[in-house]
Amino acid sequence: MEKEPQFQSIQWPDPAGISLRGFYLISVAAMGIGISVVFVLNFATPTDFILKQFAELSLKSGLACVLEVGKRAAGLLLMITVIGSSTLLVMHRLLGPISRCLKGVQRGEEPPPALTEKARRRLINLPYMFVGINVGMWILAPALIFFLGFAFDLMNLTTAVVFAVRASMVGLVSSSIAFYRLEACSRRELIPFFFRRGRLADLEGAARISIPRRIKMFHRLTYVVPVTILLGTLITLQWELDPRIISAEEYGRRIIIFSLILGALFFVSTGVLNRLVSRSIAEPLKNMLGAVGRVRDGDYQTRIRVVSNDEIGVLGDAGNDMIRGLAEREVLRTAFGKYVTPEIRDEILSGRIPLQGERRVGTVMFSDLRDFTPFVENNPPEEVIAGMRTYFSAMHRAIRLHRGLVLQFVGDEIEAVFGVPVHFDGHADAAVRAALDMRRELKKLNVERSAQGKPLFSHGIGIHSGKVLAGNSGSEEQSAYALIGSTVNVASRIQGLTRELGCDILVTQETVDRLTGSYPMHMEPARFVKGYSRPIVVHRVI
Repeated sequence: MEKEPQFQSIQWPDPAGISLRGFYLISVAAMGIGISVVFVLNFATPTDFILKQFAELSLKSGLACVLEVGKRAAGLLLMITVIGSSTLLVMHRLLGPISRCLKGVQRGEEPPPALTEKARRRLINLPYMFVGINVGMWILAPALIFFLGFAFDLMNLTTAVVFAVRASMVGLVSSSIAFYRLEACSRRELIPFFFRRGRLADLEGAARISIPRRIKMFHRLTYVVPVTILLGTLITLQWELDPRIISAEEYGRRIIIFSLILGALFFVSTGVLNRLVSRSIAEPLKNMLGAVGRVRDGDYQTRIRVVSNDEIGVLGDAGNDMIRGLAEREVLRTAFGKYVTPEIRDEILSGRIPLQGERRVGTVMFSDLRDFTPFVENNPPEEVIAGMRTYFSAMHRAIRLHRGLVLQFVGDEIEAVFGVPVHFDGHADAAVRAALDMRRELKKLNVERSAQGKPLFSHGIGIHSGKVLAGNSGSEEQSAYALIGSTVNVASRIQGLTRELGCDILVTQETVDRLTGSYPMHMEPARFVKGYSRPIVVHRVI
């Protein structure tokens, strides 16, 4: 059997609660109701045979009449029992592979793959096989019964043929109803149990009926069968009409009664058939729409329950493939977001970041841990990694709080940017506020490390604003989002300058010129930095 997929939104059938009783009830009910309908139609038809039966009953006394009616009812019940028993044997034979496979699963055994495959194929073909056998029985049994009636001179040949054809037509309708009832019974528990991943259309050797053909068959049954029965009856009666036996008034009254009974029976039967056909199409679509709604709400664990191999089943499989693809993309998207910030992730996934890069204006920040090399040399690797993770997490929260994007962690260094790739006004103020929060977070972290007897951390932060070239860089096989340009280089050099000036936060004049808020600062004399031709004016954030 297929392993059960771990989809929280689907309630898979419990094999212990699955029963095949419904299939037997449907087969017997279809046969019994069909025979009863044929019996009623035949006795409502004013043929010579039926008129003689009524004439004989009218001549008998009340008790004798009741006994005669009871005898005929008992004969009808006997016929239903005999034919119904044959139907049960046929259904038992058809359900054999399914029953053996299901019982093995209920005992906790793993059925052989060959048996499982046979059970799956038989489950799909069951309605078709049963209806084929059932229609054959409805053709052969009435022909035999009414031929015997003609052979024993109980009715003439014309009446026997009409009654046999009528029974076959009624059997065609009852078999169609049985088909959809069996299909609905299969879809309720067995198909979801045997086909937990869908793909019914991929099963070889399985019968298939398309949606257009279902609708065409329904329309043909609803008007061809009753019209054929009515025309056959009228033509037969016209041939048999004997004014000496029945008057024209009585004949017309009986025809009206027969037509009303025929219309009522087929009104009910076609209504039932219409409801079953509609449900066979509407319920899978309703299930599909429900799954789509759950996916829209972010539940990528849901799956469409595929219960057919027609166009709706194929569409359900395609929908599950789509949901699976969306789930995989969401996993990648979530995982990707752990390596780059969500804003960069969304920009990259949406394709809005040009491969050749684009010029943007933003504020770049570099932060670097001081005395990192002695820390690595004097502590176990596990302690180094744990300490770095704690430090980076605290700094990352402070940067994200002010809409900053951490581009990369390189050794003990953090590179971040504000206002790129998603632009917002006030990116210079955001960078300075983030640096102040980073200072406070570092103090809190050092209080904890001091209480644990661990060495304290210190860092330097450099901030510079200007134009950058932002885009995907790297190789053709693996790319990364990066910033390029003098603004990035200056920010890195300013971070290195913090050690020389003995401070933790330095901001360039270009950033100060963009500030809208007031921050305690002290301007340092202009100085040259490595790799930059002009002197740089920096401000110490106090």
